[in-house]
Amino acid sequence: MTSESIDALIFDLDGVITQTRSTHEKAWEELFNEFLKSRGGQDPLEPGDYSRYIDGKPRYEGVKSFLASRDISLPFGGLDDPPGDETVCALGNKKNEIFNKIVKEEGVKIYQDVVEKIRQWRKEGYKTAIVSSSKNCKMIIEKAGIDELFDVRVDGKVSEERGLRGKPDPDIFVEAALELKACPTKSVVFEDAISGVQAGSRGFFGLVVGVARFDNKQELLDHGADMAIADFKNFYLTGDDDIMSYFQASKPMVFAEDAGFFDEMEGKTPVFFLDYDGTLTPIVQRPEDAVISDEMRETLKRLAARYTVGVVTGRDLDDVKNFIQLDDIIYSGSHGFVISGPDDLYKEHEKGGEIVELLDKVEKKLHELYSGKAEGVQIDRKRYAIAIHYRNAPEKDVPYVFEVVDKVLEKFEGLKTGEGKMVVELKPDIDWHKGKAVLWILEALGLDQKEDVLPVFIGDDVTDEDAFRALQGKGLGILVENRGQDTAAKYSLKDVYQVRRLFETFMDQSQ
Repeated sequence: MTSESIDALIFDLDGVITQTRSTHEKAWEELFNEFLKSRGGQDPLEPGDYSRYIDGKPRYEGVKSFLASRDISLPFGGLDDPPGDETVCALGNKKNEIFNKIVKEEGVKIYQDVVEKIRQWRKEGYKTAIVSSSKNCKMIIEKAGIDELFDVRVDGKVSEERGLRGKPDPDIFVEAALELKACPTKSVVFEDAISGVQAGSRGFFGLVVGVARFDNKQELLDHGADMAIADFKNFYLTGDDDIMSYFQASKPMVFAEDAGFFDEMEGKTPVFFLDYDGTLTPIVQRPEDAVISDEMRETLKRLAARYTVGVVTGRDLDDVKNFIQLDDIIYSGSHGFVISGPDDLYKEHEKGGEIVELLDKVEKKLHELYSGKAEGVQIDRKRYAIAIHYRNAPEKDVPYVFEVVDKVLEKFEGLKTGEGKMVVELKPDIDWHKGKAVLWILEALGLDQKEDVLPVFIGDDVTDEDAFRALQGKGLGILVENRGQDTAAKYSLKDVYQVRRLFETFMDQSQ
């Protein structure tokens, strides 16, 4: 990958480049602990309060957010309120006064690892921008002697002048990309705050790197970071296939300016078909932990109130029903071998009894062969399939996983395999799959002959390719987490978060 593959690199200031995150945290603690003490001795700030309610947000938003966490209400006041505690703005201005005092006394420290990388990347031709919610950004980078490292600066003062919303809204990142004449989907964001990685995701940036200098990798990954690093010492843009894959989607990204997805949807009534794991909820180490978020469930509920929505998954029907807990959608479990929906919609494969009996025997044999010989392998018995997860198995045991599968295929007739993300499935060797299930649902609902109906299937796994192929010429396929692989889908989305944003965007545009 060269600098031509990426349009721009956009860096947050505090906690990524300068060590002023700790300075800000110190100033906020002094401000609020004094304020809380004056209000009848309320408990001081607790560990994690700064990260949860304040970090990365514009100053006054940080004040409002923390006060709300303590059920304290103050008038907003005016931006020029003198430092004090009678309004949100007065508190914010007092915090700034405390911060400047600390900087004057202690100076500004930088993270040398990232500064060295930025110098190197600029020599390689990358465009760079600095973004910050702080109005002190210009003063800080000048004081640190690093202002020449950035082509563009979008900070708290610029945001105020231009009416940009603060994190977690993506405005300041998008504004920086526009000033650099860069496309967000081809740009990298580096952020250390939860609100910052959320903003990067909401701006549909090609890669959002969480900078976890404070042992918060998982927290950043859970809130929108595509990857997380502890420092920049061993982070390289070139020569890393994983990083390169974020900029090599084989199909147009739905939210790219020239993708055309929303143009194709114009004037059409969509029918949404959705995989579950990796589409409605992120892939997790243990399948039973793949719990749909409250936000995604609420979005699905709103979507199903307006359109036909079906979940087509390899999971058992009851399993996915228990996860989603919505009555107004169609559920297709076990890759379509059983289908259930509103108004008595139901289908179960006619050979269901034979399949269950065969898989009972296979499951028993798998436990016998894997027991004590493949640590970390998890056998997930479904009604019409058996999934063998090896995500948690040592690399040395992976060949044995497939060796056992081959033995089982030799012993039991009528089975075939299907592979997914760190999982191999044993399922009935019958010409039935997600694609045929989708076509059956459309026909059963009388939607297959309506010209204004446009089926849309969204999925992330190999098994979803059957649905993408079935809808070619009839509908649209969208692959989630496209990393340049061959696919029959027409478009792509980066992650589960973008799936939800797609639903929300579509509902907003079609009102």
